[in-house]
Amino acid sequence: MRLNLKINHGFTLIETIVFVAVIGLTLPVLFAIILTLMRQQIKIYRLSQIKRGGDYLINIMENTIKNRAITIHSATPSDENTVCGDAGIPYSSTSSLYFLDKDKQWFGYLFDSNSITSNSADLTNPSIDLTSGKTLVSNFSISCSRNSLNSPALILLSFDICYDTGSGVCTSTRPEEITSIHYQTRIKLRNY
Repeated sequence: MRLNLKINHGFTLIETIVFVAVIGLTLPVLFAIILTLMRQQIKIYRLSQIKRGGDYLINIMENTIKNRAITIHSATPSDENTVCGDAGIPYSSTSSLYFLDKDKQWFGYLFDSNSITSNSADLTNPSIDLTSGKTLVSNFSISCSRNSLNSPALILLSFDICYDTGSGVCTSTRPEEITSIHYQTRIKLRNY
């Protein structure tokens, strides 16, 4: 006696349609997840770049002012432009502030066209740009005040730093490309 068994070696039309439908529903969800992760990685990268740049700026300025500054001036230091020498008369600037150290050497910080530069009396390197090429600084403000003649001067430093999305601006139509951080610190002079 012989049995006639028929063995099929393939998929039926229904199985193929179900498979295509499952893949058709799964792929868009998978691509949406991957696209979201890529956008978040862009945001994290840009945020780390501006955080690194902002931390560098604030640390350099804070440490130099705290450890070296003795007198504060509104322009390249001279006896006529000393500010914050008297109590109760604050001084504020959105462009620059200069300092004189114990060796009678001057240094200062200048805000100009979205960057901060360090200026000094050192003739070998009189001006150094402290910002990187991918960051822009805005809303720069540096001010000083003194509560009494016997107290040290306080320097208030604040600025916003953002990632340059191209063409020198921080705006974009894509929200994941816009990244900015506000920095603010108070510095008490040690030497007065």
